[in-house]
Amino acid sequence: MMHQQIADWYPMLEKVVSTPTAWLLSTADRIAVTVGVPEGSLPFEKYKVFIEAILLSFLLYVVLGVCLKLVSGILRWGHVALNTRHVPSVSSLEHRGKEGNTLRALIDRYIVVPLFGQALVLAKGCPWEHMYRWVTDRSLVKFRVLHRTGIIVGDPKGMKRIFQTGYKLYDKDLDFSYGPFLPILGTGLVTANGKHWQKQRLLMAPALRIDMLDAILPIAKRASERLSEKLETLRGKRVAVDIEEEFRLLTLQVIGEAILSLGPEECDDVFPSLYLPVMEESNRRVLAPWRYLYPVQAYQYSSRVKKLDTFIKGIIRQRRAERKRQGDAYVQKDVLDKILDSVDKGGTVWNAAAETQLCYEIKTFLLAGHETSASMLTWTIYELARGDGKAASKVREEATRFLKKPATLQRENVEKMQWTLSCLKESLRKYSVVPVVTRDLNKDDELCGTPLPKGSWIICHLQRVHHLYKDPLAWKPDRFMPGGEYDSFDDDIRPYMFLPFIQGPRNCLGQYFALIEARVVLGSLCEKFSWSLVDPKTQGVTHPTVIPIGPVGGLDVYVE
Repeated sequence: MMHQQIADWYPMLEKVVSTPTAWLLSTADRIAVTVGVPEGSLPFEKYKVFIEAILLSFLLYVVLGVCLKLVSGILRWGHVALNTRHVPSVSSLEHRGKEGNTLRALIDRYIVVPLFGQALVLAKGCPWEHMYRWVTDRSLVKFRVLHRTGIIVGDPKGMKRIFQTGYKLYDKDLDFSYGPFLPILGTGLVTANGKHWQKQRLLMAPALRIDMLDAILPIAKRASERLSEKLETLRGKRVAVDIEEEFRLLTLQVIGEAILSLGPEECDDVFPSLYLPVMEESNRRVLAPWRYLYPVQAYQYSSRVKKLDTFIKGIIRQRRAERKRQGDAYVQKDVLDKILDSVDKGGTVWNAAAETQLCYEIKTFLLAGHETSASMLTWTIYELARGDGKAASKVREEATRFLKKPATLQRENVEKMQWTLSCLKESLRKYSVVPVVTRDLNKDDELCGTPLPKGSWIICHLQRVHHLYKDPLAWKPDRFMPGGEYDSFDDDIRPYMFLPFIQGPRNCLGQYFALIEARVVLGSLCEKFSWSLVDPKTQGVTHPTVIPIGPVGGLDVYVE
């Protein structure tokens, strides 16, 4: 019977592949004629069967792959849906936030939600704001996007389970949230799981030890001075400066010099034209996956990734050659040298695969080293500019005491800038520049007292946890001063009440790097300048679709 079905399908498959085969053969004939070969003199027809066989094999491979993926998805999400029926779910009234509209609720309950789940709601407005509303007043809640069931967690005890005590059960979500970043970050630390993640973590960790924190201070100071020179020319002239864009460039300069010993001009030439557009497109693809199909954007994206890889691999090869040439006389320069030391000591065989992996890690450092730092600095300037001047005055006092003289630019002194650090932390808390983090559960587990099946898609709502503070929408740096609100939380949940860098074994390796850099930059600038918003009434709206979250339209300020 199966043979008969195949026989019935074969003529149709043959017809499907015969058309492109005929086109290929006629194109080959036209090319031959163009270069002077008489028409029909080349035996292209002999290869017709061969070409059809290749096309048919490729077609079957694609169809089979799609079918297997569909079956796998049906089994996974069917299993998750059946085994999460006990989890509280978003009701038809809640999912739009229009509890008074009975007619709309009925339409949602009987038509929209059964067909689409919460997909149509999430497609409009800000997805994490909808999720925030759904998980408010609960530890966790279930929602659905078409066939896919998600569990939103907004409780610090749940975060502790995911990030600390049960972290091996919660893998990175590579097929949704991290998927669009795989072409640029590959199998780097941000996207790695399991044993590969452990290996790479051990390899990368020595590169950001205490001595690297000391090395970042003069780099951050020089970058601040370059920006100060630019801002000085605009002081008092009422010329708008997009301080968010300036911080993006500055933090790329800092990380570029710290990792690869690149000068500021080279950073400005390469990263804004190659790295930043790729990250922006990856961000867009998370919520708009159809952008993969746009031919122009797809070509530009892959072209930029290749150029960036070529640039970074060129630096790696040049550095390895330099280290080999100088031998024991070679003096370490930056993070790349520290990583290469770890590679050599670990006995890693150096080949094309090792070079590609190191390229992934360098790009991961670039991502982790500038995006959060730039957003954190931007929101802090926004709050200082709209405030009464008292917070800015305290930042200025610390900068004068600990940064003004070269002799005082030491890590021990910078770490005494507690108020400046509290301002930065409060900006990270209030604005939650990374509002959600997603995980895939690889084994049955219990979360917040609720059993969850293997395969569950977990959305860790960091913003919800950050808004469990008193008066959460107010910007109050005192929360993070000694004896402040943060210190008042119970010991077992305190680390999970502030999660901009995650917690536990998978926490961000560069968090201390980012915070010490930001203290130097913010202090240096506030010691020299004050700020005012160009349009206080409209500025400061959080971006609804881009992570890390920045202000819509940037942040234009006047320098005073």
